[in-house]
Amino acid sequence: MKLLFFLLLPLSIHAQPKTLQYEWRKISGPSQYKIVSPHSATTEFTNLVAGVYQFELKVTNKYGLSARDTMKVTVNPAANKSSKAGKKKSKSSN
Repeated sequence: MKLLFFLLLPLSIHAQPKTLQYEWRKISGPSQYKIVSPHSATTEFTNLVAGVYQFELKVTNKYGLSARDTMKVTVNPAANKSSKAGKKKSKSSN
């Protein structure tokens, strides 16, 4: 599963995008996951398994002021697809 997220955070001092530092991290959830770009304003989460994850984005400006936002992501188990494999049609011979 692959997700793309970004969060908007208000900072009390207006900063140029180049002067901001970004840090994505997982706060809770299953141990299997990957944050593709943990130091970018936007990122992708991949290799997620069924469960509830909580991620945080921290943004810090050049003055050391920071803001954080969290998000909860619920990944549902894959739906079971009914398979016809293994099912045999019986023919009656009369």
